[in-house]
Amino acid sequence: MSRLVTVIPVYNGEPFLKATLQSVVAQTRRPDCVIIQDNCSTDGTAAIAREFEIQGFEWRCNEKHVSSTENFNAALRFAEEADILHLLTADDMIQPDFYSRLMEPLLAVEGRALAYSAYEVIGEDGTPVKGGDLINPFPIEHGGLPRIIPRARFIASQSDLRTICLPAVLMKTNREALPVEFSLDYIQCADALFYAELAVHCEQIVEVPAALCQYRRHEHTTTSRNRMKPVAVIEDEWKAMRAASALLGKTGLSAW
Repeated sequence: MSRLVTVIPVYNGEPFLKATLQSVVAQTRRPDCVIIQDNCSTDGTAAIAREFEIQGFEWRCNEKHVSSTENFNAALRFAEEADILHLLTADDMIQPDFYSRLMEPLLAVEGRALAYSAYEVIGEDGTPVKGGDLINPFPIEHGGLPRIIPRARFIASQSDLRTICLPAVLMKTNREALPVEFSLDYIQCADALFYAELAVHCEQIVEVPAALCQYRRHEHTTTSRNRMKPVAVIEDEWKAMRAASALLGKTGLSAW
């Protein structure tokens, strides 16, 4: 049986962490290991995490506070302990059949692979957010079946910033270290480039067009905070687009 490990990097996640953890408890196929990786929170995060120890979840606190990106890179190191690794952001949620539906197409792949679902955006109160600048990059189909996405097409989508949603992704690692990590050089687009770079090393990429993940939009998300820095965001996006396009052999105007 494949070992599924879920790591939840968190810093001061008190407002939404309980709902996130409850969405994991509700899974029809529970992870074999759930690690709540606390980046030295100063609120009630630890107390909430310890409430779920009865579910077998582990709370681990960093020795010192690091950047959010460094905390996510530390979470990637659990790849060597997992056949399939999931990074779940501490304010988002997954539908009860998230793992069962995304794991199935991965089990037949021998090498590294990615499987990801569509997602919907919710607000602080959990209700759907209509419109806005964050939408799923491909059509959502209720009950949509898995489909294989060509590597070049996937990387091209990432380079256009029609990017998949981090908590909606499972990575098949086969208990091997991942060949890439999140770059520290980005304020917002590190995940878009990370998945483009990881795809280069993947044998198969699978898309499930059902909305099995809920991304929570609130004032403390990185995306919301960065809206106050439009010039920096544009520079960040341009840099990520060029880097991802280079993986397809595109440079200069062709990359643009």
